[in-house]
Amino acid sequence: MSGLAFHRRLGGRLLLQAVLWLVGVSAAGAVPVFQLGEGGLGRALSDVSDEWLNRGEDQPEAVLAELEQAPPPAGGVSVIEWQRMRARTRGLVAARSGMEDDVRRALDTLESLAADGLADARFRAELRGDQALIQAVLQDLLGHPGEATRQGRLGDQSYDQACGSRQPATDCDYRAWWRTLHLQAQRAEVRGDLVDALNLAERAHAVAERGGDPGLEAWSLAMQAVFQQALSHVDQARALIALADRVARRHGDTRSLIWVRFAEARLALEGGDPTTALRLMQQCLRLAETLHSPRLEARILPSLSDLLRRAGQPREALQAVERAYPVLRRHHELRGQPTLLHNGGLAKMQLGQVAQGRADMEAALKLWEATGARAAMRVALQEGSDALAAQGDVRGALELLHREQALRAEINADNQAAILAQMRATYRTEAERRELDLLERENALRSSHLQTQTLIERIWVAAIVLLGLAAGVVGMLALRARDATRRLRHSEALLRVQSERDPLTGLANRRHFREVLATRGGAAFRGALLLVDVDHFKRINDEFGHPAGDAVLIEVARRLDGSVRAGDIVCRWGGEEFLIFAPDLQGEALDALALRVLRALGDESIALDAGRFLPVSASLGYAAFPLPVHQVALGWERAVNLVDMALYTAKSMGRDRAVGIQSVSVTDPLALQSLEADFEAARLAGEVELQVSLRRDY
Repeated sequence: MSGLAFHRRLGGRLLLQAVLWLVGVSAAGAVPVFQLGEGGLGRALSDVSDEWLNRGEDQPEAVLAELEQAPPPAGGVSVIEWQRMRARTRGLVAARSGMEDDVRRALDTLESLAADGLADARFRAELRGDQALIQAVLQDLLGHPGEATRQGRLGDQSYDQACGSRQPATDCDYRAWWRTLHLQAQRAEVRGDLVDALNLAERAHAVAERGGDPGLEAWSLAMQAVFQQALSHVDQARALIALADRVARRHGDTRSLIWVRFAEARLALEGGDPTTALRLMQQCLRLAETLHSPRLEARILPSLSDLLRRAGQPREALQAVERAYPVLRRHHELRGQPTLLHNGGLAKMQLGQVAQGRADMEAALKLWEATGARAAMRVALQEGSDALAAQGDVRGALELLHREQALRAEINADNQAAILAQMRATYRTEAERRELDLLERENALRSSHLQTQTLIERIWVAAIVLLGLAAGVVGMLALRARDATRRLRHSEALLRVQSERDPLTGLANRRHFREVLATRGGAAFRGALLLVDVDHFKRINDEFGHPAGDAVLIEVARRLDGSVRAGDIVCRWGGEEFLIFAPDLQGEALDALALRVLRALGDESIALDAGRFLPVSASLGYAAFPLPVHQVALGWERAVNLVDMALYTAKSMGRDRAVGIQSVSVTDPLALQSLEADFEAARLAGEVELQVSLRRDY
């Protein structure tokens, strides 16, 4: 019986007995008993390793002591394979708790096994993969993402060299390979490279399938669903998460079911349903509690605390933080600690404990600074500024806002001038080259269609004329047809991505933005929209020339992208207009974002060539939908039209200001339509309440 079979059938105190039986360790020091399961040598050893790893999450010292004393099995497994499994397991248990001395001893053992004359080329490749995996896990825990990514790639290459043949090898440890790909996918997501993250998750799923591990298959499908949702592929995300749920339920493994529920919660939150996200995250925690693993619970609690805070339950959010933080500190898991401190600080602010909340946030910022996580610091400063603004602490909010702006300037200081100069010099030719490339790809697509049809016709002709005598030729043509189809799909995907970006600014274009907004509720659009227009842009083109105008648009796009939150979307709506979509943002936090955008664009002049500097300002209209007080439902097109009216009002008031629609006195769609027909008259009649924010006090 395999280790996973024991894991499914035994619970509570019997689980520990099952682990001891599998590895042949008991309190009485009995002789080890070990038998191969149906999956072969690699699967059986991996089952044993997983049981140790799961317990080692919470009891690393005890498990390392067991591993130190565990003798090789009596039969069925070679001593060198056993030593490799035991050394890799020791290294991973130690790496997950930051025990660097034990990590080094495990790496030394793996290195000595690679030098053994009994190790063949495949086995040495697996040993290199084990060493890289251990290093990647340790560096990720200690908050060194660059080194973690590098080691992960080395591990992937080594495992692929050892186990990447067409036929699955029964003595390969596919779970170790899967862990390497999973870690890389997480790192890619943190970097914001969602396409790479999705590709890695798909490869991880393929490895789990080859290894015959339904639990890891479910986990990989859930990861793919999260990345597809982030790429705005909502239908694919729903199909993948439904499949992951079926596989996890059929398999009956609690850990894989936990991470499927975790992914479902993320999808619900991204889809604008925080209530469902909170319910699913609470299910995750209840499932984790059945495994009696405080470490696993501590990895769920940061997300739960954030959802509780969003749901207006700051006290419960703070309890979740206080429950998880000591566990992460005990295991030296630096990566999650600043997130918990930050969430706890925001919760304390909601409870009125502003001074303590700020102290926790500052502690979180110091931890992020120590690990070089400047992107996380920027987001934290923005959220802290919004929280203080909501508490009425305008001075504190502005202080954090200025720190965020200074940090952004620091991040961009090394390459800003070079990037702008390169863009000015190459944009014209680059735009022409892109158009030519698109035309060439379109022609290639048409040619590929014709070639594919021709190849198919040739296959049929060859099959009819030559019958079985030309089987080899038919096979070759079929492979060529399949390759042509694959290249065709790749080109179509590339064209689709290029068609969604504005070539000058790199932002999402109007077409892509319309597709995103169309998925946000149909006739009942929800979220905040901010429409930004550069003041007197025609004058800039007329007086300084179109290259200067292009440079202004590029810099405006960069500043807008740096002013919004991580989940917001900025697009070039047309000409000098930019549209921002901010989900789940309203009230004073939305007012603060509008003012932050105005200041980001207008407080600093834009550098042109020849040492010239051009002051620029912008006007802004914004609103959160559905509009208070009566929450009349409307589609996204009408929402855009209303913020456009607010923008026009801002420009008519003298520009360089933000006008936000705070509430409208309408109770049904017909009344709202009448208000839209003469917005200015409705404003003067008091039917529309506006918030006017000047960039500076005149």
